Amino acid sequence: MIESLTSYFLSLSVFGKTAVILNLSLFFVAGFLFKKVVPSGSEEINKKRARLLRLMNTLLLSIYLFDWLWNYVFNDNGHSELFKRISQTGLVLLLGYLFAQFSHSWTIRKYGRNRTIDGKETKTRTYQSEMGYIIILLITIAVSLLLLINIWQVTAWLQATGVIGGILVILFGTKEAWAHDAVSGLIMLHQGEIAPGVVCRIKSMDILAVVRRMSLTETTFHDVIQKHNIIVANSKLRAVPVEVLNKTDAAYWNDYVEFNIGYNTTSSAVESYIEAVWQKACEIEKQLDAEKKPRLVLVNPGDHAILWRVNYRVESVYRIKQARFAINRAAFDLQTEHGISLATPFTHHAVK
Repeated sequence: MIESLTSYFLSLSVFGKTAVILNLSLFFVAGFLFKKVVPSGSEEINKKRARLLRLMNTLLLSIYLFDWLWNYVFNDNGHSELFKRISQTGLVLLLGYLFAQFSHSWTIRKYGRNRTIDGKETKTRTYQSEMGYIIILLITIAVSLLLLINIWQVTAWLQATGVIGGILVILFGTKEAWAHDAVSGLIMLHQGEIAPGVVCRIKSMDILAVVRRMSLTETTFHDVIQKHNIIVANSKLRAVPVEVLNKTDAAYWNDYVEFNIGYNTTSSAVESYIEAVWQKACEIEKQLDAEKKPRLVLVNPGDHAILWRVNYRVESVYRIKQARFAINRAAFDLQTEHGISLATPFTHHAVK
């Protein structure tokens, strides 16, 4: 059987031998290819792409394996015209898929933008990179289509009611599933307000998260509290108010906490107390810098207490809530030591 398999391989044309060797090689290097050569920025997506490539390799190799079994069982040493066309079709689709992946990686490297996300320097998509990819993808689809038409010799299908008309009908029929999201994604990428690394608050969706990745169809957020990913369709994202809480390329974020303190506490006592709270909070949370002092502001002299606001800076946008929790904890622990109560005092006057 081994001799039969070897003789079958030697009987293949140069195209057939190249296809077999190429598919075997890609099957074994698929993981390395999508992890190191054309990475997507997501380990999960890299694995999915590697599995898809291996599936395509397996399907194409199975065509040659089936042809070999047919020849082995029926003692037929020829290769049918149908087999050649199927193998050529598979190779065109495989190369088209690889070219699309490589071109997308190239456009991101060429026109993408360097940003630091979760402490890692990475290239993110921009309007220019996605438009370049769309143009390359359309050209790839057109060339692949022409090659397939030439392989199967169905040039008559190029008439108005043929393949191109059918493709346009399919695109028109499925536009609701992709067109709105794709257009919305391009608009957001062009505007540049919502980009990887930006902290967004979407009250209607109960989201306070960092934008991790943007594509033409969806945006992936990273929740700042529970650390899970939230995926939102671009068309839905543009239909709701989105609060952009930091600058596009800023790794830090400005935040504040407020305390109600009674009228019997002087400003100097409050300042001393807040300074001690800040020092203790910086010991609890590493993303608070003790040397970057907070700013204390009297916001509102209310009926029962004075509302004080502490403006401070968090060095990492991913630790917004944790920093606030640390300050609140420090404020609670130190109130007795400084003779201050954070409980809003209840005051009333007798009416005569």
